[in-house]
Amino acid sequence: MIRGILFDLDGTLISLRADGSAFRREASAVLRKGGFDVDKVVRISGRNYVQDLLDAAKAQIDQGLVKGDFEHVRKLTYKALDDLEMGWIEGSSPLPGSLEALSALRARHGNALKLAILTNSGRPATRYAMEKFGFGKYIDSSFTRDDLPVMKPRPEGVKAATRSLSLKTSEVLFIGDSRVDILAAKAAGVRIVSVPTGGYDLETLRKDGPDHELDSLFGLESLLTSLG
Repeated sequence: MIRGILFDLDGTLISLRADGSAFRREASAVLRKGGFDVDKVVRISGRNYVQDLLDAAKAQIDQGLVKGDFEHVRKLTYKALDDLEMGWIEGSSPLPGSLEALSALRARHGNALKLAILTNSGRPATRYAMEKFGFGKYIDSSFTRDDLPVMKPRPEGVKAATRSLSLKTSEVLFIGDSRVDILAAKAAGVRIVSVPTGGYDLETLRKDGPDHELDSLFGLESLLTSLG
């Protein structure tokens, strides 16, 4: 039985189109300024997501190749990402079906179904979206990169959010629009629902094997009913 739903934010609930290349440029600039071999970081990280870059940077510190406090480096990186996000979010809006889906879920299930946001976005941008679009009246909890040990595609954030909501992984659905959502959810043992409302189409998302897929959040209640 599903007792909780985790929603990604950008591209799932709101129309914000985060520029991944800009994120990587900003993260790389912070790391380069800190004395990291950014070319080596990129080679080691492979997939080149921001979390992969941070993981590789930490490895350079752990190996003694760079002297520094990783937590300080991470905070500087997050601050650079915050600045980008707050600029982008001004032009964002709720995606079709997002508010309707949240309202319907709350009306039908009340507090028996826990609804939460799990996002790689920072706390400032997430708080802004919650207040600007009125998500707060439906959402029980928000988990941002500032609240979790690591970012997606690592699974630790999904696991931490599930524990915080006092749920089992079998009781949770994660709904997201990107490959990182699929990778994180599957590694955490949580069922993933993919929606092509962000930067990926369904054909691309299917390559990573989501458990379920929807054209939009308008179909969420029907999916939930079918899962029992």
